Amino acid sequence: MNESGRKKSPTVPACHNSTEIKLGGKKITYSLRESSRAKRVNLKVSTEKGLEVVVPANYPHSRIEPLLKNNENWIIQKLDSLTKVSKRRKNRFGQDGQILPFLGRNYRLVTVYQQGPPLVELVGDKVVLMLPQKESGKKTEILEAWLRYQAKEIIANRVAEFKNKLGVNINQIFIKDQKTRWGSCSSQGNLNFNFRIIMAPLPVLDYLVVHELAHLIEMNHSKKFWSLVESLCPEYKRHRQWLKEHGQELMIRE
Repeated sequence: MNESGRKKSPTVPACHNSTEIKLGGKKITYSLRESSRAKRVNLKVSTEKGLEVVVPANYPHSRIEPLLKNNENWIIQKLDSLTKVSKRRKNRFGQDGQILPFLGRNYRLVTVYQQGPPLVELVGDKVVLMLPQKESGKKTEILEAWLRYQAKEIIANRVAEFKNKLGVNINQIFIKDQKTRWGSCSSQGNLNFNFRIIMAPLPVLDYLVVHELAHLIEMNHSKKFWSLVESLCPEYKRHRQWLKEHGQELMIRE
């Protein structure tokens, strides 16, 4: 996962061959891509691309199938997890009893029908959605708007704290709904964040904020860049790994 969301330099012409292999008693289709920047084989599993195998340039293709066999359990587990996530996304928001993660804690959704403008409140271990019966079809829209608002407020506060420590200036903060990025920044000092990061534990959110702010000093992923990140987020490796492993779970689910 490229958690910073920054665009990578073009690689050598990639071979995007689509190949089948039998893993766990199933036929699995995977794509193969060569990269001049890759120093080792990298297995990626995503909703958009399924199983992708990224190999260094001129890597012997005869080694790929044995490597996939050796990682069979991991691949099957990741693909099964993606299937479950895909089914949950079809349900989307709004059913009572669904789980809404917020700052690393799970809340159970409860709907209360009443007159007046829609409201969302955290009460104990529940997220209570209050709205008129006639607006019951807008639960998804209302909950997402609430999450975006919370993300904007909390991220703005964390940015204000960490930017002073790094000595950088920012222009604007944008909260977006991105499918493949958690955050990004521009040379103009604009910061973009995926609103779903508000569902992650606060230390993970802080890591992402520090990551993007550090890019305003080092527009790369060099050793100097990671040293900047580590100076404000000593456990960044643990938080980055959490986001890689649990990022696809940051959604309302059953």
